[in-house]
Amino acid sequence: MAGKMHMRLPVIDSLLAMVRNFRGISSNGKRGRAVEAVDKHSEMCSVHFQPQNKRRKEQTFLSVNSKYIVKMMNWLGKDEINAIGIYGMGGIGKTTLAKQLHIRVKDQEIHVTAWISVGMDFTVYQLQQKIADAFGFDLQNDKDVTRRSGMIYAFLSCKDKCILFLDDLWGEFRREEVGIPRKCKLVVISRMLDVCRMLRCQKIIRVEPLSEEEGMQLFHYSMGAYDVSNQELSVRNLVVNECAGLPLAVIALANIMKGAVNSPRWGEIVESVDPFSMGSTQLEDILGQLKLSYNRLNSAKLQHCFLCTALYPKGYPISKEELIRLWIGEGLIDEMSSWQEQYDMGHTILNKLLNSCLLESCQHTGIVRMHDLVWRMALSIDSNGLMVNDGLPSKLEFSGSLKFVSLINSSISLIPSDASLKCANLSTLILQQPFEVIPESFFFNMRALRVLSLSDTRIIRLPSSISALDELRVLDLSSCQKLQHVCPITQLYKLRFLDLSQTAVEEVPRSLEMLNKLTELNLSSITEPKILGVLPALSKLKKLSCHISGIIHELQVLESLKVLDARFDNLLDLSNYVRSQHWRTLECFHLQVGYRKRLKKSYSRAVSLQGCILSARGREQVAFPDDLLELYLDNCSGFSSLSDIVCGNNTENFKQQADVFSSLVKCTIRRCHDVEKLLSPSCMQNLPSLELLKVEECHKLRVLIVEEIGTHCHSEGKDAAIDLSQLKQLVLTSLPQLNNIYKGRLICAQLWSFTVIDCPNLKHLPFSNNMGDVKELITSLEWIEGQQKWWDSLELDGMESKALLTSFFRCRSSMDVC
Repeated sequence: MAGKMHMRLPVIDSLLAMVRNFRGISSNGKRGRAVEAVDKHSEMCSVHFQPQNKRRKEQTFLSVNSKYIVKMMNWLGKDEINAIGIYGMGGIGKTTLAKQLHIRVKDQEIHVTAWISVGMDFTVYQLQQKIADAFGFDLQNDKDVTRRSGMIYAFLSCKDKCILFLDDLWGEFRREEVGIPRKCKLVVISRMLDVCRMLRCQKIIRVEPLSEEEGMQLFHYSMGAYDVSNQELSVRNLVVNECAGLPLAVIALANIMKGAVNSPRWGEIVESVDPFSMGSTQLEDILGQLKLSYNRLNSAKLQHCFLCTALYPKGYPISKEELIRLWIGEGLIDEMSSWQEQYDMGHTILNKLLNSCLLESCQHTGIVRMHDLVWRMALSIDSNGLMVNDGLPSKLEFSGSLKFVSLINSSISLIPSDASLKCANLSTLILQQPFEVIPESFFFNMRALRVLSLSDTRIIRLPSSISALDELRVLDLSSCQKLQHVCPITQLYKLRFLDLSQTAVEEVPRSLEMLNKLTELNLSSITEPKILGVLPALSKLKKLSCHISGIIHELQVLESLKVLDARFDNLLDLSNYVRSQHWRTLECFHLQVGYRKRLKKSYSRAVSLQGCILSARGREQVAFPDDLLELYLDNCSGFSSLSDIVCGNNTENFKQQADVFSSLVKCTIRRCHDVEKLLSPSCMQNLPSLELLKVEECHKLRVLIVEEIGTHCHSEGKDAAIDLSQLKQLVLTSLPQLNNIYKGRLICAQLWSFTVIDCPNLKHLPFSNNMGDVKELITSLEWIEGQQKWWDSLELDGMESKALLTSFFRCRSSMDVC
């Protein structure tokens, strides 16, 4: 994610100041006047900013986010960048980072700066007054916003280098309406990414939670003279489990512990206390701050979507696609003619929640999480209608008012045989537990149920009462590995989604064609699905996942189908389907040979080949669809270079293959042990859209990009250059023979991550030949990661180059331990 970062060491004084700011207490004390008094009749430009001769009291800081401070200082020094955004959830340390930057800027005594706490629901008039007050500038009690704008504009225009730090900003404004000239730079501090974007911040940083060690550092500092070393492990568990990296919570926990540290029962208290028990003053204060972000969501439907996300336990990895299906089943996303449009709407909602820092992104792009304390905040909002049992209770006890119930991670292992719960209002039920039997009458009194997930249960069959769920839209039976038979479900007339993936079901459910409102169907675990005559009856089916065996004609008559996830027995069958041209009618597809691979995004255009022989003869047989976005080759043999596939092996085939791969965005090559060199410069030109290149466990690979013999190039060797303008991620893992990426230079203006793991012979980087290249690279770079031993042995041209790149290096071993 652009702007993503990780806190290194907390700045304790600034974090404490941030907490005081959250409670409405100023940490700045009295502001010194920055401008001398002027005669009201003087011209505006005669007012000159005078730096204070008296030096401010020197503050001592621990090192924190040093590389981001350096990066932001670099951004502020560029004329073309006039706005920087810093965002993150409430209490996470945004103000901390901004204050460090503010102090660094003031230390240089080059810029005129002002710190302005904006706040929620501000008006243009109020913001104008805050700016004037920050500079000690008199607006002469003028009430007209337009005239005030002119006065501010004239005043700020006289400043050669001016930076406004706008803290706690919740909404947008127009510069010209306030009176802020374009040459005046802004540093925007907000909880919402959208605010940073609306103010056209060219560079944006997200502040992440504290690490475990950083949290403990802050806790010990906040405890002051109180020694808790005798209960270090228990205290650490409290800090990690209850505070989850939120500085605001760490400081609150320390304040709670201070009151008990001298108790003779101190050890017992630490091990048993719930410092943020529901109803406690400390928790209410924290949740109150976090709830401001929830209240700021611009619609009741969006708030409803957020509360549904709390059905998953705290810290639980939530599948984006599963969450969107839940919203669709609940009717929170309207039906649309296009499958992709409906899921795009779901991703728009997800992005709003992510941008408001109510959800967190994960390294896996198909997964999101909810911060522990945000999760608690969500439960506190709808405690009567939402029940999430995270480890408790040991028996089923539902109240009739519940609308949403989740039993993920609960300790219930058996449903009583006579259980028939009266939940007339229940709309969503997630029973992802190791149940083996669900009583026959279990669902009779859940007539309003719309979403039912039995994923990951151990059931062998479905209870007959499932036929009573005539409002059911979503039925998820995925990963029920013991499920062998599905009873007739023809009475589920409103069913839109049915997932039978990773089950033991061998036959398509009887009378499946009766479910004529079905839009998504996953039969991928059924080896030979007998669906002749079934597909044409499913007139609204938009997405199908299944094994393709002799049903190409059936697919061609299914005009509603927009997404196909298909597995073929061999390359010949795949090529026959591609030549049928049916894929041209689809919005998205994933065509596979070999093992079943799950994409991070289900709406792509991908081909995955596993265990295939891509010899010269094989290349004549295999056909690829046009406009391919993703290519995965795993354990494939018979080819020594990816250029053989991308460029073909003859002139007649060259242009056709080049067109196929011209849209390729992601390419992963794994366990292809015949590959000795990956690509040639000319074939790289056939990949103008490539953003991710991942090469793993190719034991013979020596060179990533090899110069072509006999080509007439304008430059060779170190002077040669390849422009990979779209490349954002380069991942090289377990390549023991790799000794060179490219002899020349790779120009990667958008590269933001570079990973090298277990490549001991790689000693040079292809984008560090001169300082100009390095400086250009770090404008987009987020990190270089690899083993410390590899980094120490890396040879870069010039100490200054390595010094610049060192701040971006993060240590990671093959076991993710450093």
